[in-house]
Amino acid sequence: MAVFKNFWNFIQDKMLGTGEAIIRSEDLPELVDREKLTELMTYEFALCTGINIIANALSACEIRTFVRNKEVHGDEYYLWNYSPHYNYNANEFLQKIVWNLIYRNECLVIETRGGLVVADSYEHEVYALYQDVFRNVVVNSDSQSGVVHPYTFPQSFKMDQVLFYRLNSRNVKSIMDYLMEGYRELLDTAVDKFQKSAGERGVLTIDGNAAAVQNYGQKSDGTPRTFNDVFTEMMNDRFKSYFNAKNAVMPMWKGFDYQVKTSEASKRTTSEVKDITDMTTEITTKVANALQIPPQLMLGTAAEVKQLTRNLITFGIRPIADVIETENNRKRNGKEVLKGTYQMIDLTGIEYTDIFEAAQGAYNLLGSGASIDEIRILTGRPEIGTEWSRKHLISKNFSDLESMEDSNKIGNGGTDPPATQAPVPGGDAPHSDNSEPEEKGGKEEENAEEN
Repeated sequence: MAVFKNFWNFIQDKMLGTGEAIIRSEDLPELVDREKLTELMTYEFALCTGINIIANALSACEIRTFVRNKEVHGDEYYLWNYSPHYNYNANEFLQKIVWNLIYRNECLVIETRGGLVVADSYEHEVYALYQDVFRNVVVNSDSQSGVVHPYTFPQSFKMDQVLFYRLNSRNVKSIMDYLMEGYRELLDTAVDKFQKSAGERGVLTIDGNAAAVQNYGQKSDGTPRTFNDVFTEMMNDRFKSYFNAKNAVMPMWKGFDYQVKTSEASKRTTSEVKDITDMTTEITTKVANALQIPPQLMLGTAAEVKQLTRNLITFGIRPIADVIETENNRKRNGKEVLKGTYQMIDLTGIEYTDIFEAAQGAYNLLGSGASIDEIRILTGRPEIGTEWSRKHLISKNFSDLESMEDSNKIGNGGTDPPATQAPVPGGDAPHSDNSEPEEKGGKEEENAEEN
C-alpha cells in the first residue's frame, strides 16, 4: 500500500540516511505497533476503495478524437484508448493518473519514444513569468511486480513539453491526514475496550502455607528455588504462555489455585464490536465525502444505484475527467481546438444501459435526427456500419421556426388558397359543403322517373 510504503521510506530517510535496510516480513510485528498499523490500514482501505471507484469508472470511458469536427479513429485514438505505452494498456495508464491526482493533487506525464509514462517523483520549479521546469524526473520506481528498474531522465522538461494535471488547491490526502488525527484517540479507545472485554480474567488464590513449602526444586545453577522464584516465573512466563495459547494446560504448585471469572468473561456484548464498526463507517463516510463519492457506494449499502451513479459521475468523476481532457487539448492540440480538432472523454460508458428500459428514449432520439449507429453506441452496442444505419432520420412532428411561421400565415387566411380535403380511403370523392342539396335533389329526380 502506498501509505505503508511511504512510511518505511520516511523511516529510512530519517534514521538510515542514504543507506539501505532489509526488513523481513516476520520482523514487522516487532517493529510496528499493531494498533497503529490497524488504524493505518483502515485509512488506506477507505482511500483505496474511493480511488478505485473513480479510476475504474474513468477507465471504462472512451476518449473520442475529432479532426475538423469529424470523429476519427487514428493514432491519437489508439494511443489513449488502447496502448499509451508498450509496457501497459490504457486502463492501467488512466488508473495511475487518477491515483497520483488524488494522492498528490497533481500528476506529471512525460512523452518518450515508447509512449506516455507517468512520473513517480520529480522536482517542480515554479516560476511566475516563465515556464515551470521539472528536473530529476523518475519513472518506473513503484512497480508492483517483477524486478524494478527505475529510470531518471538526465534532462529537464519545460511545462509545454509535458502533460501536467492539477486538481483544486486543497489536497485530498492532507484532508484525510487531518481527519485521521482526530479519530486516532477514539479508535485506540474502542480497540482497547474490545480487547479488555474479550480477554480472560481469573483469580489466583495462594495458600498461606505455600511460602513455607521448602521443596520447589532447583534452579539451573543448582541453588534451591524459593517461593518468590516460583511466583515470579508463574506470573511472568507460565500465565503469559497459557493466555496466548489457543489450547493449553498449566500445572500448578501445591498451595496455588487459579479460577476463571466466567461471569465477567461472558459479560461481553456486541457493543465493543459496534464501536469499531461505527468508527470505520464514519471514517469511510468522511473519505467518500472528500472524494465527492456517494458514501453508500463505498459502504456497499446503496439502494438507488442509478441516482447514486449519476451523482458519482457529476461530482466525483467529471471534474477529474475535465482536468485530463483540458490539459490534453491544451498541450496536444493547441489552438486547433478552435477549428474542431480536439479530444473528449465520453462518460456515457460508465452507467450500464438496459436496452429495454432505454427503448422509448431510443425511439425518441431516432425521430429527433440521431442515426441507428449513434443510438447503438449510446447503449453500449457496436455499430452496424452500413449506409442505412448511418442515415439521420427525423419525425414530421419536428420543424424549424420559419416553417412554423409560414404555416401559421396560411392557416390565418392569407393570400394562399385553402387546402383541399384529402380523399377518404374506401369512400366517395371529396366534395364541398354546397354539394349536399344537389345530391338530395338528384335523388328526388331519380325517384320521380321511376314512378
